Amino acid sequence: MKNFWSDFKKFISRGNVVDMAVGVTVASAFTAIVTAFTKGFISPLLALLSGESTLGEMKSVIRPAVTEIAADGTVTIVTPEVAILWGAFLQAIIDFLIIALALFVMLRVAMSISNGAKKLGDDIKKLPSTQRELAEKQLAEKAEAEAKAAAEKAEAEAKAAAERAEAEARAKAAVADVTAMSERQEALLTEIRDLLKSLNKQS
Repeated sequence: MKNFWSDFKKFISRGNVVDMAVGVTVASAFTAIVTAFTKGFISPLLALLSGESTLGEMKSVIRPAVTEIAADGTVTIVTPEVAILWGAFLQAIIDFLIIALALFVMLRVAMSISNGAKKLGDDIKKLPSTQRELAEKQLAEKAEAEAKAAAEKAEAEAKAAAERAEAEARAKAAVADVTAMSERQEALLTEIRDLLKSLNKQS
C-alpha cells in the first residue's frame, strides 16, 4: 500500500500530468466561452434568417408529431415527430471551427516565439565561435606582420653588413695602395740620394 501511494505521488507530480491537467482545464473553460459566444451572438443571427428562436432548434421535420387533445385541454403526444436536428449539428461545427481557429492562432504565435528564441539561441551560440575566428584571424595577421617585419629587418641588417664589409675592403685596399706608393716613393728617394752621393764623390 505504501508503494502504491508513493507511485501515485510520483505519477501526479510528473510535469506531463500537470501540463495535461492544466490543458484540460483551460480547454474546458475555453469551450464554455466559445459555446456561450455561439449561442449568444452567432445563433441569434442565424435564427433570425431562418425564423427559429435559436440555432439549436433549427431542424427538418420528416414526420410531424401526432397529438391528441383531451376533454380537459391536455395535449398528449401519440406519435413523436421525426426530424433531422441539423441546427444543433451546425452549432457544434461552428463551435469546433472557432476552437480550432483559436488553437491555430495560439500555436502559430507560440511557434513563432519558439522559432525566434531558437534563432536567437543559435545566434548566441555562433557568437563565441565568430569571435574566436576573428581573434584567430587577428593573431594570424599579427604573426604574419611580425614575421614580415623580422624578415625585412634581417634583410636590411644583412645589406648593411655587406655594405660595411665592402667599405672596409675598399678602405683596406686604399691603405694598401697608399702604403705601396709610400714605399715606392721612399725607394725612389733612396735611389736618388745614393745617386747624388755617387756624383759628389766623383767630382
